[in-house]
Amino acid sequence: MNRIASAAIALSVLFALSNTALAETSAHQDARTFVAQTQMGRNLPILALSAAKRTITYAMIVSTLGSADAGRAVSDEINALLPQYQPKWDENLAAAYEKSFSQEELSSLVADGRASKYAGKVKERQTEVGRDMQSSSEPLLIALITEALNATLAKHVPQ
Repeated sequence: MNRIASAAIALSVLFALSNTALAETSAHQDARTFVAQTQMGRNLPILALSAAKRTITYAMIVSTLGSADAGRAVSDEINALLPQYQPKWDENLAAAYEKSFSQEELSSLVADGRASKYAGKVKERQTEVGRDMQSSSEPLLIALITEALNATLAKHVPQ
């Protein structure tokens, strides 16, 4: 009898935990859908180029190519690398929204878009989401910039 009771308790705990995992998966899926629908991650190339322009490496490229050509060359490299970096960027963004919004809020935002009663909260929570994105995505942004600058150097700056 004890064995049956123990097995029943173990199965109950397992079932309860699996339902929690499903709820988290559902919230995360809604966060992903929300990010995709709103194209919130589309600013990655702009952020990467802006950050790249603040580096010494970029200044070296400018001294060789000139400002306009350096911007185009680095931007081209960033754009070429986007398929490698954009999915993780969007995933991090979805995780940041998942932390800041409930399942109900995310579902409403996905289903109703700007008509959602939670649409105003998106703007209210931008700072919070931005902090989460910065902490989770700074290494990703650095890797993208580094790879783009190195590729530009290899192609355009004599060594």
